[in-house]
Amino acid sequence: MRLEVHPENPQPRIVKQAAEILEDDGLVLYPTESGYAIGCNAESSKAIHKLYALKKPMKKFFMALIVPDIRFATGYAHVSNFAFNIIKQRVPGPYTFILPADPHIARKLDVKRPEIGIRIPTHPFFKELFQHFDKPILSTAAKLSDEDIYETDELWKTFQHSVEMMVDCGNIEINPTNVVSLVGDCVDVIRGELI
Repeated sequence: MRLEVHPENPQPRIVKQAAEILEDDGLVLYPTESGYAIGCNAESSKAIHKLYALKKPMKKFFMALIVPDIRFATGYAHVSNFAFNIIKQRVPGPYTFILPADPHIARKLDVKRPEIGIRIPTHPFFKELFQHFDKPILSTAAKLSDEDIYETDELWKTFQHSVEMMVDCGNIEINPTNVVSLVGDCVDVIRGELI
């Protein structure tokens, strides 16, 4: 199903439907400030494997968990004082921070990497979503190749048979997040910049 939402004030009724689909191990295509992404409940092995099946090469990349705030992130990653001080000034915002993963989440995500990406987006969709959903979301850019897709009709054509729901708030220009590793209490800018 494809449902349109207001880009600044997403209708709670529709966002609640997205939360229910995530709760039921479904995949949702949703807006972020850096383009559209596809995600699932990061606490559900069934949902995670559905996402991996859709994005086969995904496991070789950093996993990005979308969480509502830094406090929430500490259940999934080790956030040192050093990392906390850098992150808190920049979230919510267009950043993915790479942190040491909590061993239980690395096992659940079935990945060999000891790190995990943590993302706290600014898009209003998430502010509303986390009123109805209390788990992290495993998230990946909505594309199947290096080619970015930002037109919603094209996204729907590409993913309509792979996702349970698309939350459509109009075309969003692709602005990839800044990716910053804080592993070992060192700042390593992997993509973009640290402002």
